[in-house]
Amino acid sequence: MIKDIGRGTAYLARGVTLIKNPRIRPYVLIPLALNIILFGGLIWAGFSQLSTLIEWLMSFVPDWLAFLEGILWLFISSFALVLVFFTFTPIANIISAPFNAIMSEKIEELLTGRDINSNVSLMTIIKDSILSQIGKLVYIAFWSLGLLLISLIPLVNFMAPFLWVVFGSWLLSLEYLDYPMGNHDLTFKQQKQTIKKRRGLALGFGGGIMVLTSIPVINFIVIPVAVAGATAMWVDELSAGNALENS
Repeated sequence: MIKDIGRGTAYLARGVTLIKNPRIRPYVLIPLALNIILFGGLIWAGFSQLSTLIEWLMSFVPDWLAFLEGILWLFISSFALVLVFFTFTPIANIISAPFNAIMSEKIEELLTGRDINSNVSLMTIIKDSILSQIGKLVYIAFWSLGLLLISLIPLVNFMAPFLWVVFGSWLLSLEYLDYPMGNHDLTFKQQKQTIKKRRGLALGFGGGIMVLTSIPVINFIVIPVAVAGATAMWVDELSAGNALENS
């Protein structure tokens, strides 16, 4: 178990190496550029409106409390940045999903030297990838509610922080392993069953993603790194032949 946790974390370093490959780089840069443009535009529009909002609020404040304007700017700006930080990854995942599915396919072909046989059209891949992301968000919301309830129960809630970390790591593994597994038409139920056989591997991988996601700026490149690492993990550890060897 401990050894598997370390192996899982190491796949993130493998992901960094893989996304540098010239054949893979376009699938990293295009969604990254789209997300930067989207969030950059939202931040610019938000702060443009923020100036108007603060001016309106200060119109109710007497002159001798003018110093509150700086405090308002600090408070609202900080709140906006925190909101952007926590919403970036789930929204970026939805935008990047079609590119991630294709990138995972290209990485697997690069690692194995074999084409992935699929009769599914590009539009179907795009539709299925986006629907999968939305479905996982619902799954996350459902189980997060359960953990939230545990957090409110006296005598039991001391376990809540540990459970949140474990569950968050598990969910992140499901999130990114979905791409290579989805390319082989594994259902969500089959994916969970496959990953459960190597829980330590999944928790180490997901835990590493959690740490990187919490670091500002670094979190912008976590998505392609995690997709690449998950694909390498699938090829090395979880696909049918390797799963039998490692069992």
